[in-house]
Amino acid sequence: QFEGGLRARRSSGENPRGERVTMNVYLALLRLVHIGSGVFWAGAAVMIAAFIEPAVRASGAEGGRFMQRLVEQHRFSLFMSLASLLTAVSGLLLYWPASGHLRLGWLTSGSGATLTIGTVAGLLAFALGFAVNGPTARQVAMLGQEMQAAGGPPSPVQVAKMEALQERLRNAGILDAALLGIAVAGMAIARYVSW
Repeated sequence: QFEGGLRARRSSGENPRGERVTMNVYLALLRLVHIGSGVFWAGAAVMIAAFIEPAVRASGAEGGRFMQRLVEQHRFSLFMSLASLLTAVSGLLLYWPASGHLRLGWLTSGSGATLTIGTVAGLLAFALGFAVNGPTARQVAMLGQEMQAAGGPPSPVQVAKMEALQERLRNAGILDAALLGIAVAGMAIARYVSW
């Protein structure tokens, strides 16, 4: 059927080989964006959950100042948001042709189900980052700035608020890292799963 379609398009003057090359370049660029931004996003999420957040939490007010510098001066939240957005959009654009345009037979196959689980986990991590992680990190940074501007030791209210924000950031960070771990695993092994 594919060969017949190619012959028909050749006879009509179309250039299917050129279309194939264009499609391959498009998919290669999408994969490059998806994998490159995904590596940064997943790596940073694990680094935050496993190392940075516990250090910030243990540092109290100083941890708040560190988060303030990380978020505001080094634009960490901006880079995380951009990386997660690029990963999600390029992933969806790759998922469409890979799934045969959401063909049921592919979706229920071992490879299709595994890739779909990874995709859903990645999209949930993306939503969590925008809804919880990013805003909470900015709140921690703003509170750290507030504490620094006060000049003296932080008030009990500020300390309690900082602890609550750090706890939310910790829980969301762990969940985000776990979801991204599922996403990476699903995408890495999907082609080898069959049933």
